[in-house]
This record gives sequence, structure tokens and C-alpha cells, in this order.
Amino acid sequence: MKKRVLSLILCLFLIPGALIFTACGDDNDYSLTNLSNDFYSIANNYENVNLTIDNEFEFDYSNFVYQDEQYFTNAINTTVPYTYLGTYYNPLFSNSMSFVYNYIDICSTDSIEAPQSLKNELKQNLDNFNAALRTVDADINMVAERLRFNINSNVDITNESCMTRLKNLFDSYDMLFSSVYALTDTLAEIYFDYALNNANPNYYDQSVDDFDALSVTSNLNAKLKLQIANLTEIYTELYVSGGKLSTAYTTQVNGVFASLEENYSTYMAQVADIDKSFDPSIASTINSSATLKQNFYNLAIELYNVQAALYNDLDMYNQARADIVYTVIIDDVNATTYELICVEIIDNHKVLLDNYNNVLVEILSSIGV
Repeated sequence: MKKRVLSLILCLFLIPGALIFTACGDDNDYSLTNLSNDFYSIANNYENVNLTIDNEFEFDYSNFVYQDEQYFTNAINTTVPYTYLGTYYNPLFSNSMSFVYNYIDICSTDSIEAPQSLKNELKQNLDNFNAALRTVDADINMVAERLRFNINSNVDITNESCMTRLKNLFDSYDMLFSSVYALTDTLAEIYFDYALNNANPNYYDQSVDDFDALSVTSNLNAKLKLQIANLTEIYTELYVSGGKLSTAYTTQVNGVFASLEENYSTYMAQVADIDKSFDPSIASTINSSATLKQNFYNLAIELYNVQAALYNDLDMYNQARADIVYTVIIDDVNATTYELICVEIIDNHKVLLDNYNNVLVEILSSIGV
């Protein structure tokens, strides 16, 4: 009997140890083979999110029906500032996901020899994206609940109580955008640094005779999609994050809500200029013409220069935007010297992205796209 009791005690001591060692093993390491399934399955978690035929996330307000009317959809189609969900926040969300939509399937393979730490970071990015989407979904339900109550009571749906909930919904996009940018950054690092071989070659190291236009065109589509996401990131950093804009959009001044500003049209025009695709094999046509090849070689050098500058600037930019809320500090007369330095760093990053966009537009124009 004593031996049986002693054996039981030993087992009780050994089991926790076994659990500890298991937890510290490789079981928690993320496999890229799960990536696309894990990503798309997130949409299934929320009643207000659908996957489109193109496998893109789409907010769906059609579930909210009262007296045979889709009252939330009607509000978005007809009533400012609910309309800004359809004309502003959701287009920004769609553009922010540009690179993810196009390259998450390609990166869903463990044949890509990325560091395990980077793969695990990607899994954390997915979890954060899921959590942010959960918040937006919950705030959609809160707005719908207040809309339904006011419609049932024949009360104005732009009153203060409705606008408070709509502002909360607008603000929840801040966290959603941030989660998408983090996901994009990690996915782009895996794709460009590990899935591809020398994605940004230094064209100074080769003569125009040795230059092959395919080294540019082969991954240019990916760079275009990433640039759309980056343009969206800097736009939301400069104008959206922090709650000031959502306050303006949900607060009436002399009976009128704020309109979308011109900077949004400028941003959308930049996106439209590069939201294009082409067949990378056009490189053969470029290579066969001395004039085209020389011009394309010069543009490739410009592209490399701006990309190198962006890469060198990235850590400073990420630190600056982590340390301040740009939309708050830009108007703060009591901002510290360091905060103003952060503002300058973010402004400079915007200039670099604009320059990069201009070079991309020139390259697209040179190949007739």
C-alpha cells in the first residue's frame, strides 16, 4: 500500500513537469501552412463580416432588418454621417488590406524559410487583427441597436445618443487599421526577404548591358500593392487616428456635420495612379529595345534609391508614430521638443512615400500601364 501511495505521489510531481516541458517545446511554433485558412476563418467569427467572391473582408449590414427594411444599410446609403462608413472608413480598410489580400495565399507555405520568430509574430498579428475586428463588429451591433430604437420611436437618427455610438464605431477602426498595418509589415517581410531572392537589387552594381528588366517587373505588382497599404497607413496616421476626425464627423456645427476633406481625394488619386497590374513578361520587350532598356534602367535606379531611403527611415518612423498621436500633437502649442521631432519624422516619411509613388507612376507609364 505504501508503495502504491508513493508511486501516486511521484506521478503527481512528474505530470506538471511534463506539462511544463511540453509547453516549452515546438508545439507553439506557428506553421505558415495554416496561414490562409487561419486568416479567412476569422471572417466566420462575426455575423457582420462576409468574405466576398474575391476572398476579401466586407462589412455586411443587411442583417439588420425592421419592418422589412434594412435600416442600417438605408442609413449608410442616405444619411450623413452614416454614409462615411461606405465612402470613407470601409474604403480605407479595403486599401489597407491590399497587400494582405494578394499575398497571404502565396506566403501560406512552410517552404518559405523565414525565422520561426517571424512566423510566430505573424500568428500574433492574426490574433490582434481578429480582436480588432471583434471590436468593430460589436460596435456595429451597438449602432444598430440604437438605430432600431430610434426608428421604432420615430426619433431622429442623428441625435446625440446615436452619434455617440457612431463615433465609437468610427474610433474602433483605429485599432483595426493598426492591426492590419502590423500584419502587412510582417507578411511583407516574409515575402520580400524570404520568399523572394534579392527583391531589391542595387542596380548601381550592374551596367545597363547586364541589366534585366525582369528583375524589376517580376515583383513590381507586389510593391504596388504594398505601396497602397503604405499610403493608407500614412494617411490614417496624419488625418484619422486619435479621435479628432471622428468627433468632427459626428458633431453638428450649425446643424451640419463635417464633410470629407480634400486630403482624402488627394490620397485616393495617389492610390488610383498605382492600383494597376500588368504581365511581368513585358520585360522581354523592354530588354529588346536599347532606348526602352536605358530608360527603364534609370527608373530602376530611382526606385532603388527611394526604397533604400524608406528602409533606412522605417525604424525612426515606426518609433515616432508609436510615441505620439500625430493628429493631437500637430495642433498642440505645448508640444515638447521630442514630440515635434516625431512630427517631423512622420512628415518626412510622407514625403518619401510620395516620391516613391511618383517613381512607380513613371515606371507604369513607361510600360504603357
